[in-house]
Amino acid sequence: MGLKLQAIERQVWQEFLNGTSQGSLFHRWEWQDIIEAGFGVRVNRLGIVDQNGVLRGLLPLVEKKMSLLRLAGSPLSGVATPHSGPLGSVSLVEVLAALEAYASKKHLDYLELSLPEVQEKDVLAQNGYTVQELSTLDLHIPADVEALWNGLEVRCRTAVRKAEKSGVEVVEPQTLEEWLDPYYELSCGVYRRQEKEPPFSKAYFRALWQNLYPSGDLLVLLARYEGKIIAGQIFPRDREVGYYLDGVSDREYNKVAPNNILQWEYLKRAQTLGIQLYDMVGANIPSIAKFKKSFGSTERSYLYAYRNRSLAARVGRTVYVKHSQTIKKFLKRS
Repeated sequence: MGLKLQAIERQVWQEFLNGTSQGSLFHRWEWQDIIEAGFGVRVNRLGIVDQNGVLRGLLPLVEKKMSLLRLAGSPLSGVATPHSGPLGSVSLVEVLAALEAYASKKHLDYLELSLPEVQEKDVLAQNGYTVQELSTLDLHIPADVEALWNGLEVRCRTAVRKAEKSGVEVVEPQTLEEWLDPYYELSCGVYRRQEKEPPFSKAYFRALWQNLYPSGDLLVLLARYEGKIIAGQIFPRDREVGYYLDGVSDREYNKVAPNNILQWEYLKRAQTLGIQLYDMVGANIPSIAKFKKSFGSTERSYLYAYRNRSLAARVGRTVYVKHSQTIKKFLKRS
């Protein structure tokens, strides 16, 4: 059975997504709006259609032009989306064939995929993709607070108590204006210390709030100490799954453990919201993974795969990996 990819309307997309237990936050139409507004990319909302014209699945495909290259991915690196890929009652073999046909028609130089599971690793490799296993951390949230607290490592519980005794206050803003400027300032500070460009713009944070907060699917928490906002974290959700999307802090105040108390306060709120699984999104930086594991989370592997469809893409990717920060700074100035 041959499949093809074609653009579909929002209502059709929503109806299909609402009718399946598959997918995640990163398959939602609103999420595609967020990354378009926040990163200046285009997202092709593609239906996976069989030869009889029946919609069998969905594939959000992010597209971006970089110099003379046309890049596409589900998701594409750099758009704050840990995974997406195809969903529906379709085999990956058939989807990859349809994606290759689509890429040829659209003259795409490069394709990327990140899938939440690892079962299809061989299928991707057999279809010309370079495949890597990456890690995230999941925390299954128990029903009561005592079990949640006992799930924290001793060092983590100690840090939470220290924050409480030091007078760190956790604030849950109710409007965009309450948090956008202080959060963004902290974000710039984090990356300035690393001599890197901040990956997220105010437009991205604004789009997050506007698309997810009205439906109750976004929670922002700030840590205030002696009248100053010293840390913040962002937690979107989709149904019973919560995500740790971003976190920033002023390292001058690490001694009062604001990041620990923010996570702890989120976990308690997640319980009351009926969130059963907390995806902490990423465990590939050892120091960050150590922090996340202290809350009782466990590692889970997922797949990252890419395919250079042209010689220019192969050369371009090699250069970009080596000199990404310099290139980002140049592109921002220009």
